Amino acid sequence: MDEYYVYGQSAQQPVPVASFRPSKPEDWEPYREIIAHLYNTMNMKLKDVMAEMQVTYGFKATEKQYKTQLKKWNLDTKYIKASEYMFMIKTMRERAAQNPPKETRFVLRGRVVDPKDIARFEKRAQKKGTMKEGDDIECHEPIEDLMYGTPPPEEASYNAAAYAEAYASYQYDPATDYSYGY
Repeated sequence: MDEYYVYGQSAQQPVPVASFRPSKPEDWEPYREIIAHLYNTMNMKLKDVMAEMQVTYGFKATEKQYKTQLKKWNLDTKYIKASEYMFMIKTMRERAAQNPPKETRFVLRGRVVDPKDIARFEKRAQKKGTMKEGDDIECHEPIEDLMYGTPPPEEASYNAAAYAEAYASYQYDPATDYSYGY
């Protein structure tokens, strides 16, 4: 009986994956899509990506190697740089000064930038003294992969306020026959 138990225990243990350390740029290519998926699509932190790659694929590299490779592949797109925030603030101010003032939505590297993040950056920059509320912002470098425009109005087919009002005004009539056919 003990032999059977030992056999059952050993069958459940995971098979260890041989560890592999990349030494050349070519060593990274087979793992490029996997790393891109984990880091950008799954939105995992770099340390989590590193752990997943080591456990699942036996791919063991340093944090510096990962950062270098992510930059080389242009996958280091999660974080917004100060110069990008400055350009967004300058654009927002210019569009708000137009007649009529325009609301602006930014899409950076395929992701919508939350206006709260822009406001938080501006508030912190003012607190640090790197930006003043009324001063002009000097941004001369173009920002790649940045699109902006006026967001479309709310769709007429679904208006949350109208829906809530209609729902609140609905009255159930017990005298009405609500027959259901299945």
